[in-house]
Amino acid sequence: GKVGKFETRFFHLVYEEEFGVVKGHFGPINALDINPNGRSYASGAEDGYVRLHFFDKSYLDMKDPVPEEKEDGEKEGEEKSPEQ
Repeated sequence: GKVGKFETRFFHLVYEEEFGVVKGHFGPINALDINPNGRSYASGAEDGYVRLHFFDKSYLDMKDPVPEEKEDGEKEGEEKSPEQ
């Protein structure tokens, strides 16, 4: 089938880098909602359709570029210095 010319583009909130594009609508996209489980999203557009999309395994397996902080203020992967 035909693929619409309108697309949903995803950007990293902090780094503002594009990491995904999904095409499919035939009109401007007005609504977007991500499933609470983080594995899919729905988009609604002026073409009258609501489309359900599922993220690829590569997106779901993508490593978070920002290290998590441990409870004692240390970042993940950091070693404590002997004087601490």
